[in-house]
Amino acid sequence: MSKLRVVVSLPNDNAYQHQQGIAATSAGEKFGCDVQIMYANDDSITQSQQLLEIVQSRSAAKPDAFLVEPVTATGLPRVAEAAVAAGIGWVISNSDVDYVSRLRKTSQLPIFTVTQGQREIGRLQGQQLAALLPGGGSVLLVEGPSMSSVAVQRRQGMQSAISPKLQITALRSKWSEASAEQSVAAWLKLATSQAERFHLVAGQTHELALGARKAFQTAAAPEEKARWQEKPFIGIGISNHVKPLIESRALTAAVVTSVTMELALKILVQACKSKIAPPEHNIIEASSLPDLAALSAR
Repeated sequence: MSKLRVVVSLPNDNAYQHQQGIAATSAGEKFGCDVQIMYANDDSITQSQQLLEIVQSRSAAKPDAFLVEPVTATGLPRVAEAAVAAGIGWVISNSDVDYVSRLRKTSQLPIFTVTQGQREIGRLQGQQLAALLPGGGSVLLVEGPSMSSVAVQRRQGMQSAISPKLQITALRSKWSEASAEQSVAAWLKLATSQAERFHLVAGQTHELALGARKAFQTAAAPEEKARWQEKPFIGIGISNHVKPLIESRALTAAVVTSVTMELALKILVQACKSKIAPPEHNIIEASSLPDLAALSAR
């Protein structure tokens, strides 16, 4: 079999997606793939155009597969259809799109998803909230864009694990520390942002939690800064990002996730070699750091 050519499309270059890119490059070398990585700058139109240009090109050789982490929850269904019609495999990362089963019925190409299980990640974060605030309380949650399936599913998972005694105030942000800082800084100008009304700050990624912390340091009123900094902060991220933050006490707890690129490329290579359809859905489990029992003991 000739060397596989795979185009990896990532939504942005934040800390997690940067690691995804590194993992994709490393896995490509490990499994003998030619990997090309593109970033969509959090723009679904850009992502769609980047991929369609490859599908519709009459001069460049087409890749064997696209490995796509979509910007929005819809997951580029029309682009997926065009790619498969052009003989390009389609692999979705970290998104539960609703069209994969249909595409698999009409093609022998490798078409599947690899995800961390975003609702489970959100459920774990909800369990962390319940452990840290067993008597209830108010939580400031900095979450991702409303059109992001990751943000939506993590919120759904969190809501499934908390009681009505926990009140959530949510702020929207792009998937970056700088955007979270801007969102929280703007919110701090409102009368409803007093620190005494909140017991914990949560971010749907560790970067969003850190952006919130930075906003409290720079934008909060002088008498409020110390109150905000004393509160527990929790986030979500891969181990080498969140473990040092917990050790330095920048975070009290985190849901530990994983990159998906290595597993996705491994499954893709095996499917291409064996000509056997891989499982439609492949899930990588997350964990709590510290574990839930240790958090409850606090």
